[in-house]
Amino acid sequence: FVMGSTPQEMQDALSLCAKEPLGNACHRAGERVWDVTLAIRAEGHAHEVTLDDFEIDRTEVTVEGYMRCVATGSCSPPSFSPGDPRYDVPLFPITHVTWQDAATYCAWAGGRLPTEAEWELAARGHSNNAFPWGKIYNPHLCNHGSFADEPTDARDGFTGLAPVGSFPDGATPSGLLDMAGNASEWVSDWYDRDEQQFGYHRGAQTNPKGPSFGVLGHVIRGGSYRDGAHWMRAAARRASTFAEREVGFRCAASL
Repeated sequence: FVMGSTPQEMQDALSLCAKEPLGNACHRAGERVWDVTLAIRAEGHAHEVTLDDFEIDRTEVTVEGYMRCVATGSCSPPSFSPGDPRYDVPLFPITHVTWQDAATYCAWAGGRLPTEAEWELAARGHSNNAFPWGKIYNPHLCNHGSFADEPTDARDGFTGLAPVGSFPDGATPSGLLDMAGNASEWVSDWYDRDEQQFGYHRGAQTNPKGPSFGVLGHVIRGGSYRDGAHWMRAAARRASTFAEREVGFRCAASL
């Protein structure tokens, strides 16, 4: 499959951003425009990737599932307060966990975090869809947010997190759920950009694992309930070094 975004796809992403409440910031000099344009530029270069077969979870790991690992003493508790109705709900995706917490859980469950390449193939398929469900954005097919001063958006039916699988019509052709929206997801790779702010080499790759280190942290994929439409694209990527209220994960396994 072709991983990453072409120059035209990057321009399409900026056009999608421009339709948001703070859309003027997508094309205007200032801090916000650099955040958006650099993040989208890091989706280049589009390049061919070949992967070995792998399995990946159909849904994000739930609070209920993660807490079973916590109960065994194998996983660290998430950083939200017990009983918090915004996050501590059994069928919500687990959030407030670090990259290491996610990796530990997947190992405990008999798997691992997916590589960034595996995650993107799972999200966009061999047809190179822009979104998990197809090539056109549809705000009714995922638990999204908004590029606005108030980033949550209840027009999809949820102000915050939703139970996993709440948007079955937004599934990928292979049946994976919430690959866009709800919780963003940790993957195994470190995040890095070259001197021109591109995130990938130009050449074809087989089973890429990403850079050996990245000062910005590990890659996060999938967008969340606090992210606007341009983050719902299968190629969108960012990074973090700490646990966040909108970041969870799903596990994968080699065959």
